[in-house]
Amino acid sequence: MAAVLASSVVAFGSVYIASPGAGPVNTALDQCLVDVQETIAYTPPEDAAVHGAALVRLCMRPFLREQALWVGTGILGELLVAVLLYLLHPWWLYRRRRMRPIASGADVELLDELADLSQQAGLRRPPTWLVAPYSTTHGGQAFGLPGRRRICLDVGLLVRYDLDRAGFRAVLRHELAHLHNGDVDRTYLSIATWWAFVAVAVVPFIAVSLKPDLFRAREASDTAHPVADVLFPFVALGVLTAVVYLARNAILRARELHADITAAGWDTPGGALGRVVNALPWPPVRTRRIGLGGRWTELLARLGSHPSPTRRALAVADPGVTLQPGLAETAGYGIVLGLVLYNVSLTVGGLLEEYLVVGLALMSLGVGALLLRLLARAVFRTGTADVAGARRRQLLLPVVAALGFALSGPLSLTYAENFDLGGAGLLRVTELPVAAAILVAGLFLFTVWVRSVDTVLVESTGRSDRRRRLCAATAITVGAPLFAIWYATAFGGSILQGVQWHSTQSGWGIGWYVQLAGWTSLVHSYYPRVLVQFTPLATAGLVLLWAVPALLLGWFRRTGHRPSGVRRAFRIGAVAGLGVIAVGLALPFAAREALPADVRHLPADFNVQDLTGGEPLYFHLVYGNTYVAIAALLQAAGAAVVAARSTRLRPVLVPLAVSTTVAVATLGFYLSRGISDCLRLTGPGGPACELPSFLPDSFITFQLALIAASGALIAVPVALLAAVAGGLWRRRTHISRTHAGVIPTPVSTGRADATRGSARAVLAVGLAGLALLVLAGAAVEVPGNYAFWKPDPVPIGTRPVPPPERVESVGDPCLVGTWREVSREFDLELAGRTHRIITTGTTQTFRPDGVVVLDYGNETRFTTTIERQRIDIIWSGQADARYQVQDGVIRYDAERSQESSAAVLIDGKVRARLGSVSWTPDRYNCTTDTLIETPTDAGAWYRIELRRS
Repeated sequence: MAAVLASSVVAFGSVYIASPGAGPVNTALDQCLVDVQETIAYTPPEDAAVHGAALVRLCMRPFLREQALWVGTGILGELLVAVLLYLLHPWWLYRRRRMRPIASGADVELLDELADLSQQAGLRRPPTWLVAPYSTTHGGQAFGLPGRRRICLDVGLLVRYDLDRAGFRAVLRHELAHLHNGDVDRTYLSIATWWAFVAVAVVPFIAVSLKPDLFRAREASDTAHPVADVLFPFVALGVLTAVVYLARNAILRARELHADITAAGWDTPGGALGRVVNALPWPPVRTRRIGLGGRWTELLARLGSHPSPTRRALAVADPGVTLQPGLAETAGYGIVLGLVLYNVSLTVGGLLEEYLVVGLALMSLGVGALLLRLLARAVFRTGTADVAGARRRQLLLPVVAALGFALSGPLSLTYAENFDLGGAGLLRVTELPVAAAILVAGLFLFTVWVRSVDTVLVESTGRSDRRRRLCAATAITVGAPLFAIWYATAFGGSILQGVQWHSTQSGWGIGWYVQLAGWTSLVHSYYPRVLVQFTPLATAGLVLLWAVPALLLGWFRRTGHRPSGVRRAFRIGAVAGLGVIAVGLALPFAAREALPADVRHLPADFNVQDLTGGEPLYFHLVYGNTYVAIAALLQAAGAAVVAARSTRLRPVLVPLAVSTTVAVATLGFYLSRGISDCLRLTGPGGPACELPSFLPDSFITFQLALIAASGALIAVPVALLAAVAGGLWRRRTHISRTHAGVIPTPVSTGRADATRGSARAVLAVGLAGLALLVLAGAAVEVPGNYAFWKPDPVPIGTRPVPPPERVESVGDPCLVGTWREVSREFDLELAGRTHRIITTGTTQTFRPDGVVVLDYGNETRFTTTIERQRIDIIWSGQADARYQVQDGVIRYDAERSQESSAAVLIDGKVRARLGSVSWTPDRYNCTTDTLIETPTDAGAWYRIELRRS
């Protein structure tokens, strides 16, 4: 039902675009977008992106609100039709099957039997009993509205009353079980919703897809892509139909099994229910009539609305095994939830405007919590023992759920209607494998954590629903926000955003330094990692993953259950943190010896507030990224050791070790900073060598979250690989010892921690202190997290620079025309030194309407050698701007478009990106065939000589 309603959002949105009312709105929208493009063309580049996005949102607002109103009205109408069909289903069934009520004067013994069975089912009000006089089968059918339930008996079942009284009772108990379990409303509401969707949404959607100009005339460009307009929506609609059909049948099969289990509980010992279901024809007669034959008939029957007799008999004999979730059912959950979220995101996201990322995260938060809850329930139902492949099934459940959810995106109507955006951001197909792999890993870790904690809880404290609920709630609290971040980045095509190589401000000739700056910047700039850092999950989530199991198992109590690996994990984490401190203390001395002062020192006018994040890195940023990378690597090393050596509670002990390393490494950052200040590593203008340099400041919680988020990004995959390697090693060792005749020592499952009382108390205090410190740091950082996620207000009231009036002449006819540079000389600072650069080949075109076009062509190259390394500077592309001439000076008002780039290559490898165009005023001297351009600023120097083309 949820998938149908969510898909209706896209269907009604498409119908609105084709409706007559959308014509004037679209016309106004198109004109508004043209005005925005003309306006921002004359806006300074640093303001164009902000103002442009804000103005586009203003243009889109009327269209999106009209579309949302149309969609809301359509869904309301669809729901009304669904309710009407549900209310009419008793009348329809009664008429179609020509039912008749069982007369009150019928067999008294039969009526007493029906009354006794109704009372046994515990129904508040007995149903109305009907008979289908033209149905010779031995079945029944429960239906009806609340307060007026009905059960129809086939005439063949009444015959069975005299021939097989026990079988008759078994069939009626099954139908009464449907009423007892509340299956009637679920079943007929689902069917009514589906047919309402077909009538109200699908039929109009098909009509406007086949004929876009059905309701109003469309421009030729609107129908220029028949594949986009027809094929993709129909493929998505076919997939949706199949998914909903299969999901509906899965629900009906599950309700049949639940009814069998309920009826078996009412049946007498040695009852006939098992015999009755085993005698049912398989495949069903209706399926055999299709005439496919062989395996196809068997497959079609298994996908139908009734389970096989064998499965039903197993449900009666062993309900616990039958109720375990299957892989197909779990994959269906993922597909349905994915269709719901993907189909709603685009329409609702458009209404959120600048709150798009936040809105996508919040929308997916609830869906993620539901998906994780279903997974946790599946783990609990499967059990903790490795019986009949239960463990293997548990580990496959998250894989199929994640793949189902990830693949539902390209199969949704949203993608079908907007597939042409796939390469530009929306549901990028190229990033789908990466996004799917990340989701598979995340859901797999969630399942492993729940199973591990639940197994130990059952062994140590017995089964407890309250403890299981706390276990699941903890995992969902940590996992649902991470799922929301995954979806917000995957839907917008930013799952790989920020994975880029950053260059350095200086030191280009030092190869290892450039490599270090590039590699350490990869993790630091990864956009999803940044989102995780600015949530309490970066630190508090790590602690919750081990602190909650510690409380449930009683780690802090003298009589509690604490596995022996707890102390080892704590020690490994502390040792890894001390290793980070040791490397951090040596880092300033190594930097001073390895890098020259002109690379390390900051400019005299340096202000950290002026940094935007897109410029090449200064040394102090490379230094900070290096420390964080070292901390992340040692977190991964500690996690790998714990994962490889532990056999129980690995998903709990690994976060404990990582949390310990994070806390110790955060303190070590300030020790490393203090030494760098004492060594004057960044120049004489840096902080003084005083005690505050070594002490934590107000940014300690920021550093804590930064180190935690960066470390988790590396520690998670490393720990997974280490766990697999450790398991394979133990298995190999076990096989080798078995072949050698050595009896392996069994792994203890009891309370294996034999720590003395005093040491146990110290460990408990250390764990409690670690948890409180990290959780307090996460709480302190909450205001900063809120400020990060809250979008900055855009100054809409401040209009961008208005476009200058077009002029027929620029004031100097000599300047108008196309000029080719024969010599461009300027100074550029490379590797800490100023070098004279000489290039040729660039074209400048001055148009009479006041527009200048700068064209570098495919490649304008400058090559030189610095410190025995080849340096290539390559310009390419073109840019244009407005210009005015006055008193021998060319002034450029605003950049119109920028499609050029400039790269610095050292020995053939890109090491930096430069600003490709500088629109500073030029003093010029123009003759018939020659144009000379020089700077107006006395502090700058360049000379450009051009010839008229």
